[in-house]
This record gives sequence, C-alpha cells and structure tokens, in this order.
Amino acid sequence: MASWLLAWWSAGCGLTEDQLIEKEISEGRFVLQSEAPSQALDVPAAFAYANGSTVHLADNRFDSFEIEGLVREAVARRLATMQLLPTATGEPDYLVGYLVTANEGAMVAEAMSTIGMPAPRGEETRQLPRGSLVLAISAPGTNHLIWKGSIEGAIDPESGPEQRQERVDLAVAALLRELADSAGA
Repeated sequence: MASWLLAWWSAGCGLTEDQLIEKEISEGRFVLQSEAPSQALDVPAAFAYANGSTVHLADNRFDSFEIEGLVREAVARRLATMQLLPTATGEPDYLVGYLVTANEGAMVAEAMSTIGMPAPRGEETRQLPRGSLVLAISAPGTNHLIWKGSIEGAIDPESGPEQRQERVDLAVAALLRELADSAGA
C-alpha cells in the first residue's frame, strides 16, 4: 500500500496547478503558443462562444461531444475567474472561439477561420498536430482579434474520460494563465 501512495505522490498528484502546467511544458508534453493581447479586456463582461467553435475528431466520434462539453465547461469556469461570464441573451462583449484539431498538420490560420475568428496578426503558417487546442477572443461585429493561444498536446482522444478531463482542464488553465499574465491581470 505504501508503494502505491509513494508512486501516486511522485507522479505529480501533490503539485499545484501551476506546477503541473510547468512540468507539462518542461517535459515537452505541452507546447504553448500565446500572443500578447491587442487590448486590455474590459471586465466584468459577457462572452458568447463563436459560431464554428468545435471539436473535430475523425469520423464524428461520439467522444467529440464529450470533449466539447469538457472544453466549454473549462473555458466558462476559467473565464469566470477573470470576470467574463457567458451570456444566454443579449449582445456579448466578447466572442470566445475554440477548436480541437482532428488531423495532423492543421494550419493555425485555417483553425482561426473555422471558428469564425479573424486571422492571426502577422503571417502564421505553423501547423498544429492532432489534439491541439486553439483558443481565441475577439470583439463581436468586428474583424478585431484580441488574443489567441494554442497548446499542442492538450487532448488525446484515445485516453480515457478521466484523463481527458484532466488534460482539458490543465490545457485551458495554461492558455488562460498566459492571457491573464500578458494582460497584467
């Protein structure tokens, strides 16, 4: 019994969320890309998910819906800590778009177009591997991208439901931590 507890503890279960994120990055399991926001977010504010936000897994797998629910829940929970709350009615202050890539080699610009977001600033031709999470925030009714981040290694659709939830939570936390840090929040 003691060896199981030691293995559990040494596997990182006693680490804080920030320590887990740093461990994933330092060990190369997360590859994080984030832009500085083009403007400060006015908070408190309301957001809506951008049309086209989705989880693309091959052959419309059933777990695509599960992963999409996990992403939406993690995004809403994390944005709430930044005083951005989802709106069911009325005009949102911000649009939040997300995409989980299904295939190797998806291009960042294509991902942004798929989720109805403006093209990234500058020419970005970087390819994203399968299971990458792209998260972006824009101003509704404009072609103005406020922030974009992506994280490779976020989701492995072949993993079990519990591990998928942990990875989604950690990936969303890592991305929105970058947004908050770069915004000086």
